[in-house]
Amino acid sequence: AVRAKIMSFASPTDNPIYGLELRSTIPIKRDGGVFATFLVPSQYTTAQVNSMIQQNTAKESSKSWLSFFTKASAFPVKGVPWIEDLRRLPSTIINIKFEGAPLTEEEMYSLFRRYGTIIDIYPPTATEKSAKVRYRSYRGAICAKNCVTGMKINDSVLHIQYERIVKGHMVRDFFVNHSRISIPLVIALLSITAVLIFDPIREFSIEQKVTRRYSLSRDNYFVKKLWKFTSSTVSSFRHLLGTEEVHSNGKQLWEERVEKVNDLKMWLEENNNTFVLIRGPRGSGKHELVVQHTLHGRPNVLYLDCDKLIKSRTDAKFLRNAAQQVGYFPIFPWINSVTNLIDLGVQGLTGQKSGLSESKETQFRNMLSTALISIRHIALKGYKPTIGSGENQITVKEEDYLQQHPEKKPVIVIDRFSNKAEINGFVYKELSDWAAMLVQMNIAHVIFLTETVSPNQLLSESLPNQVFKTLVLSDASKKSSRYYVLAQLQEAAPINEDGDHEKRRIELSAAIEKEIDEALEPIGGRMLDLQAFVRRVKSGEEPKEALEKMVEQASEQITQIFLSEKTDGIRSAQAWELIEMLSERDVVTFKEIVFKPLFKSAPEAGLLELERNGLISISRDRGVLKEIRPAKPLYKAAFNYLIKDSEISTVLKTGYLLRVIGFETARIKKWEEELRSLG
Repeated sequence: AVRAKIMSFASPTDNPIYGLELRSTIPIKRDGGVFATFLVPSQYTTAQVNSMIQQNTAKESSKSWLSFFTKASAFPVKGVPWIEDLRRLPSTIINIKFEGAPLTEEEMYSLFRRYGTIIDIYPPTATEKSAKVRYRSYRGAICAKNCVTGMKINDSVLHIQYERIVKGHMVRDFFVNHSRISIPLVIALLSITAVLIFDPIREFSIEQKVTRRYSLSRDNYFVKKLWKFTSSTVSSFRHLLGTEEVHSNGKQLWEERVEKVNDLKMWLEENNNTFVLIRGPRGSGKHELVVQHTLHGRPNVLYLDCDKLIKSRTDAKFLRNAAQQVGYFPIFPWINSVTNLIDLGVQGLTGQKSGLSESKETQFRNMLSTALISIRHIALKGYKPTIGSGENQITVKEEDYLQQHPEKKPVIVIDRFSNKAEINGFVYKELSDWAAMLVQMNIAHVIFLTETVSPNQLLSESLPNQVFKTLVLSDASKKSSRYYVLAQLQEAAPINEDGDHEKRRIELSAAIEKEIDEALEPIGGRMLDLQAFVRRVKSGEEPKEALEKMVEQASEQITQIFLSEKTDGIRSAQAWELIEMLSERDVVTFKEIVFKPLFKSAPEAGLLELERNGLISISRDRGVLKEIRPAKPLYKAAFNYLIKDSEISTVLKTGYLLRVIGFETARIKKWEEELRSLG
């Protein structure tokens, strides 16, 4: 095919070269050309044949439809071709080495111009004996190299090679030489890519965390339908799925809290500004009242536990816990470590930080911002800008839609909220500002669960001019505690062991009920302690035995936290002094504490620290400390247990007296120094 093409170009039918014979062809695959050897007919000279072949080739190739882009051309070989297969790729620059006297620029121009347009000629210099010719196209350089190499002119032989191409790494050089520009530029591009790719995924994962639309649980719409369809026909299907229905009814609540649950449900049905603060001591059942009784069965609930965020020791652990709480996925905590290293490198090179690394505060704020967008999507799920058609068409604003459909707004529950912490204390401020924005935008109901009064100040800063709806949970009365415990104990295990959830009731004897009444007297009405008591009795312990173990466990907790050697000496002595006073009576007034030697220097600071650590609870009158009680009723029994146990009380009392002696000795020493200076 190549030979036929060459002959059709060199000797076409409309202008043939009579007697022209193609002897051989040697294709050069790398350069894209062919060496063709012809036998010159006797009636022509070599110059005539060369001229006719060139003209015919140019004329014939212009007839092709590809002539607009490229044309074939033919040149007579003037030198001795060197056919090789070295890795010398074509270039637009040819390097000419002279074996003899070099040619002048004029001579090189007249020799090489016929092969293509020349951009520049670089003649030999004193240091460089070779010349260079730069063509505009690869074709000119390829034809010149193959046609002229080995040619002899004026006793000088020309050897031509392609100039070796040195590829400049423009991108690499730009990054290395302009780090102040390149690194922020790359980070910006990566950030844009991450926003375009990962942000929609993260918004979807947060929506899934809140709605649980695609999770295989009882909250899923399709699972509910399937459950309803099969429950009437296949009773064992529940056990197969491993899902158990949780009944939330008034029987599990005491009377005082049924009204609070109803109030909370009513607040969630109000139109706007649902900012609820539920306050109660530790173990009072705030979580159960909200999650199990109020929000049970309600869709679109997001539960955040501040305790898991506060106790994260490392930045990576904090970010993982925060992402898990919010549903923020995917997250790459290792990127922060990489950007910190880049910051150090850039600072070493340029003397300035690149500003690429983000603090955990900023990343947590970004998570909450993304969560706000997802919550808004959920709240406006069924929103339509217009209602009706034609003349009756009405435009509805988003605010009006949310005002009319408060049930569409998600509920955000923020548990264990406080105002300060040793580490990660910024979490409270960020959550407070975020919740305030949710309420101001009227896209969610927010419920805070807290143990102290102080969070009110932090929330007031984030949401000024707003009256909070507050529920205060206290311990149950004796009647309610007894009713709750008996109701829990009268529920036995399933009738059969195959998972049937139909319960039978156990009738408790009068003697057992009397023992339970006696045990409930020291336990009091703290929800957490009542549940622990029920679990112990259900496991087979007698009521009296369960009470003794709970008191012993509480006393051990007190000694390890407040009276151990690791505790500050003054605080430990203050704790023992309060234990002795509260073991004798239920309430100690603040006036009695002020004049105690160990409390005289800073009475409020010591009491507030013991309250914060969970030993006592303090009531206030218009912000002033008034009455001091045990943190929970069970601690009263634990205090008596510690006082009556002679061995333990002797050790603890001795440690207390030694600390008092040390305290008094230091005071006497101080007085002696004052007297010495006065003397």
